[in-house]
Amino acid sequence: MMANAKHAMKWIGAKEPTTLGLDTSLAQVALSLSKREKDDYATRTDRSARSPRPSKLSTMVSDSKPAVWWNVKYKNRWLSDGSIVSGNPVHTNFLWNEIGRGTDLRKLETWMKDSNHQIEALTAAVFATKPPRYEKFFGVEAIDIEKARRGQKHFVQSCQKCHGTYEKGWDQAEANKLSTAKLLQNFKVTYHKKTPVIDVGTDPGRYLGMKEFSDDLNRLQISKNLNAVVEPQKGYVPPPLEGIWSRWPYFHNNSVPNLCALLTVASARPKTYVAGKAIDKKRDFDQECVGYPIGDKAPEEWKSNKAYFYDTQREGLSNSGHDEKILVREGKEIYSQTQKSELIEFLKTL
Repeated sequence: MMANAKHAMKWIGAKEPTTLGLDTSLAQVALSLSKREKDDYATRTDRSARSPRPSKLSTMVSDSKPAVWWNVKYKNRWLSDGSIVSGNPVHTNFLWNEIGRGTDLRKLETWMKDSNHQIEALTAAVFATKPPRYEKFFGVEAIDIEKARRGQKHFVQSCQKCHGTYEKGWDQAEANKLSTAKLLQNFKVTYHKKTPVIDVGTDPGRYLGMKEFSDDLNRLQISKNLNAVVEPQKGYVPPPLEGIWSRWPYFHNNSVPNLCALLTVASARPKTYVAGKAIDKKRDFDQECVGYPIGDKAPEEWKSNKAYFYDTQREGLSNSGHDEKILVREGKEIYSQTQKSELIEFLKTL
């Protein structure tokens, strides 16, 4: 295994993430493909390893946060950029990961055929994955149900159209017989039958990066055999919001530290913040804003570590978007601070 890994290193291209918490998997797949021949199976040769084809992703920033598995069951476009329009997400995950590990694609294809039963079991396990619950971390008493119910109305008005509907325990006919924990549960989640991709003005780096090498992926015979088709999309998938409280920082590029910042117009969001380790749930997580504590609330030890510093003014790290007709109408914010707080309380329950 070690010998095989050392041999495969010749066909691996990688780069450093722009900042802590993001990954460069898109660039790694593109740069690794550029070190192979341009045939149906991206054959590995010493010549291709020595003289890789030029790739804009060697410098272009297309970094993104790792996606969560528990939302895959709701979507038919599983990437955050919606670019994979068909195929089993587990198949595609194997394929892209193994390109990034320098694997011989003919051997990979044979292994996937021979391992079909295990891959089907893994797919079923992925689709059965459940999100972490807020009240299990912080206790049922950490959520104000009446406040959350008021927030549900704001959610229906501004968020439901894109992010789906969430029927709560408190919406049930016999809600008065349910425990507090049951009242907080999602009894039914309804998401789009066809996963949408919507451009709300967020940073286009991921889309532009995918656009650069999608043809390289689609030409592969193994992609065709797996029916894994890549079509770059201008915009991003508005994800199902189960477990959204645990997905801080927000947006595909981690550019928004917490929900308070997310529900603020882009021009007023923090330009920088520090992203430290979530060890102490009282100190390292802002329950009011759901996410990183910022400003004076941020632990001093975080501020002294340069690796924790996030700057939204850098390429690919912009925190723009999500304003017009969502937070703003006719130049004015739709919600007051009180209403935003109520909406956040509802989002904790998802």
